Amino acid sequence: MKHPRVMKPDLLTEIRRQFRLDWAGHHGFPHWARVYRHGLYVGRAVGADLRVVELFAFLHDSQRQNEYTDPEHGHRAADYACWLHARHRFELDRSALALLVAAC
Repeated sequence: MKHPRVMKPDLLTEIRRQFRLDWAGHHGFPHWARVYRHGLYVGRAVGADLRVVELFAFLHDSQRQNEYTDPEHGHRAADYACWLHARHRFELDRSALALLVAAC
């Protein structure tokens, strides 16, 4: 079953524009794509909101400052998700946004 995609090309462009690390690096786009693929598999099995799964996959490491130790990257990713949402870059209701923030 298909889910409504929330990751539009302009949103991915925005995330890439501000990403500080190597786009193809350990925590870059190839990793995000794998997280997305596996997240959809697990999310479908447990009935998760696949919009949250999708956004998490592409946002969770988007605020890393390095590839190694960066314990605050999740908090920054959650803040970035809220910033994007406030600017209408994606649509989620309040409860789904809270799940995304908690996941990050």
